[in-house]
Amino acid sequence: MGKRSRQRQQQQNQGRDARDNAGWGAGYADIVKENKLFENYYKEQGLIPEGEFEQFMETMREPLPATIRITGYKSHAKEILHCLKEKYFKEIQDLEIDGQKIEAPQPLSWYPDEQAWHTNMSRKIIRKSPLLEKFHQFLVSETESGNISRQEAVSMIPPLLLKIESHHKVIGCIHFYFVCFAPREQLRFI
Repeated sequence: MGKRSRQRQQQQNQGRDARDNAGWGAGYADIVKENKLFENYYKEQGLIPEGEFEQFMETMREPLPATIRITGYKSHAKEILHCLKEKYFKEIQDLEIDGQKIEAPQPLSWYPDEQAWHTNMSRKIIRKSPLLEKFHQFLVSETESGNISRQEAVSMIPPLLLKIESHHKVIGCIHFYFVCFAPREQLRFI
């Protein structure tokens, strides 16, 4: 290891030590959830009654719950699900972080075969809490290997409605616009 590499390693270690000693919330900047253009756009639409607009904006600022979807082949997906249920979800039960009671993850009732789960924890809590470090590491590892997708629940709905079958090919998706084709002659735009 050269002199520059050792210096760089020392600087990285010092930065990590400073973050670790600053508390579990250190190292992550708070996200500012205010945008006047966004607010003005919704006010101009007139969709939200005048007296309810502030409550609407407060709700919009709330962190979304963490949701995961198990992906891959059925037998492998069952192994991942078993591991989540028997190890990680059991450790999370009756946990309290910053005065918030953490609920054990629950399956999304409308998603098939318990392959999608949600919890009242935000992604920020999962990332930063030392009590959830093993769970977070598992999620990161399985996400990187393609076994789990950390995806908002609302984004899980369109593929279910498309009724994609194993012989179909999805050739692109952007937000909620899917281009999908079944056998060649049937091209569908949704």
